Formats: sequence, structure tokens, C-alpha cells
Amino acid sequence: MKRNQVILIYGVPAAGKYTMAKRLSDEKGFLLDNHYFHDMFKNITEVPENQQKEYFDDVGSLKEEFLKIIQKFYPKTEYVRYIFTSCIAEDEKNNIITFQKFAGSINADFIPIELQADIDVLKSRCQTDYRKWRKKISDPQKLERVIHQAFQKSPDFDHENKLCIESSFLNEEETFQIIKEFLKKFE
Repeated sequence: MKRNQVILIYGVPAAGKYTMAKRLSDEKGFLLDNHYFHDMFKNITEVPENQQKEYFDDVGSLKEEFLKIIQKFYPKTEYVRYIFTSCIAEDEKNNIITFQKFAGSINADFIPIELQADIDVLKSRCQTDYRKWRKKISDPQKLERVIHQAFQKSPDFDHENKLCIESSFLNEEETFQIIKEFLKKFE
């Protein structure tokens, strides 16, 4: 039986994390998007701008509890692929390590995939009806503020299985094919 996989697709807002994760999960896998956790509360709470970090830290604690449940009850009789997405700011390396430890706990290959893109490309990508509907950042000025506040540089994280894609000049299909080709080495 082939090894389980924990794929973490991370990067700045509007980098294409959910799009890539959705395509991977359509082939085989369980998609656990970071917005699944955040959106539970967005509709029933109002978080002031100056308390955003506290809010995301609290939601992160829930995510860790969720991982413990999966660790305890994941299917042990068949191959599983968990695909997570996350916006990980430069000072949040521990979030990556949380997913890495989770992978180890279920005897899975840990495969971090970082998506990057130029700020102007991100600003144009964020302006979709779909992003508005999913309550993601869809205002270019707000996106720029968020990136300048928390995403000036990537988290300092190296791993032998890490793939980093600069997708500014790639379309969705090209980016997806790079990921698919990279994942072949884990089959």
C-alpha cells in the first residue's frame, strides 16, 4: 500500500491555494480549506481590524483540535490524501510544523507547496464574484494592506519535499500540471 499524504498548499491571499487544492481533491483526496474553519465564525461574529491576529490564533487552536480528531480516526485500511490550504504569515512557521507533525502522526509523506505571485497579479486575481461569495478578500486595496502587514516575505521553512511555485505568469492549468508532475515522485 502506498504511503498516505498530507499536502499543505500555503501562500498569500489570492495565490490560488483553494483552486489548486480543489483540483487535487477532485482526483483523490480530502480537501480541508482554511476557510472551512474561519467561515464557521465569520457569519456569527464581527472581528475588529485590531483583533484579527487574536481571532486567527483562536481559530488556529480549533484547527489543532480538529487535526487530533483526524489523527485518532483516520482510515487505516486504505490510502488517504489530506489536502490543506492555509495563509501562513512570515512569523507563523509553527503552523507549517503543526501540519508536518500531523503527517508524521499518521505515517504520511508531508508535502508543503508554497504558491507565490506578484502583488499586482494578486490584486487582479482577488476581484472575482466567487471570492466575494466565499467571503475572501476581494478588495485590491485591502489585499495590499494585508500582504504588507503580514506577508512581506515567506515563512522561513525548508523541507526536502517542498515545492515553491511563482505563479505570476502561469495560468491555472500550468500551475496544476507543475504540482501534478511534482507529486508523481510520491507515488
